[in-house]
Amino acid sequence: MRKRALRRAPVVRGSYALAVLLGLLFGATPVPTGLATPAGAATGDVGLLGPSTSGDGSAATGEKPESKLWWNDGAWWAVLFHTGSQTHHIFRLDRSTGQWVDTGTIVDNRPKTRSDVLWDGTRLYVSSHVRASSSTGATSGNPARLYRFSYDAATRTYSRDSGFPVQISNYSSETLTIDKDSTGLLWATWTQGSKVYVNNTTGGDAVWGTPFVLPVAAAANLSSDDISSVVSFGGTGTGVMWSNQATSAMYFAEHTDGAPRSSWDVTRTAIQGPNSADDHINLKALQADASGRVFAAVKTGLDDAGASSAAPLIMILARDPSTGDWSSYPVGRIRDCHTRPVLLLDSEHQTLYVFMTAPDSGCPYSGYPGTIFMKSSPMGSIAFPLGRGTPVIRDALSPNMNNVTTTKQDVTSATGMVVMASNDSTQRYWHADLRLGSS
Repeated sequence: MRKRALRRAPVVRGSYALAVLLGLLFGATPVPTGLATPAGAATGDVGLLGPSTSGDGSAATGEKPESKLWWNDGAWWAVLFHTGSQTHHIFRLDRSTGQWVDTGTIVDNRPKTRSDVLWDGTRLYVSSHVRASSSTGATSGNPARLYRFSYDAATRTYSRDSGFPVQISNYSSETLTIDKDSTGLLWATWTQGSKVYVNNTTGGDAVWGTPFVLPVAAAANLSSDDISSVVSFGGTGTGVMWSNQATSAMYFAEHTDGAPRSSWDVTRTAIQGPNSADDHINLKALQADASGRVFAAVKTGLDDAGASSAAPLIMILARDPSTGDWSSYPVGRIRDCHTRPVLLLDSEHQTLYVFMTAPDSGCPYSGYPGTIFMKSSPMGSIAFPLGRGTPVIRDALSPNMNNVTTTKQDVTSATGMVVMASNDSTQRYWHADLRLGSS
């Protein structure tokens, strides 16, 4: 087997030609950053090689609705696995070298847990849960925890606040996401026992209420494979989206900030139709947008129904802030073989970016690992180009990239875009660092 002499050094793959192509395709030009490609790099690699994931189990950058990265103080940060201690640490991206630098701050000391990260501009919140597979379901005695950290700009380090972690629930789950509403309450959601569960803080960040089933229609009798996600939007509301494969639909329920925790508006159907739902949801809202726009990148189940190869597989769902109704737009087709989409919102250029896994050619089945591809569309007139998109993370000698993740935050020219994925075969993190410039 051919060896890569410099594989332990994080390196940028690709070239100026890739930057030009991205600029032509997307207008607001994403430009790769970092080091030049060294001699000995595998031909065809795209992106930057990162730390080891050994010991953290499969899908180190999973799960689909969760975010592992955030932007603060002019830098990108991530919760990554530290193989030496078999714990999860806070890392900072050194963009001049393309390396993730371990800050030494421990988050969760349990390997094989998965996290969702929220930076609110003052404090860092990390929810961490024991993974439950869709086949085994949630099990008690595996607490989901909330960690809170303060940031020291002088030392560029985070320290865990006294009294944390605290318990959100006592169950494992396939996914668990968090967000903070306009009154300062934290909300969390997950699925358990074929039902959508939520919980929220009731007396400061460290005091959580009793988890309860979302009190709206269609939030029960789910498939064991279904998931949920939470988002704060418009400065006035909190929403939960979930899949219900039993009814072939995805739903959205809204809570008005400041109302009783059990008071939720009637369920809105985000998309419905035969095989319209799968357990792939990545939910985002523009942070400084008071209008209430919400977007979700989702996957349909049409590939399992023998639909035409031109049928939509990956979709963007968009909430109309004036009516609360949802519209859907195709991102990728069955023939493109995309899976596990995540969404980034470029608030400066009003652009949607979708990152997805797909093999470089063919379609053995949707869900097949391979390369991370990117597509984009204007927010105001959503339309994505045909095809698989532009490759942004590829390991040419081990085409097993999957489970892309990024931040909950909006991105701008100041932040650029950083997305991360993991390769289960080589047990390594990879990431792409793309600057957003003017068109």
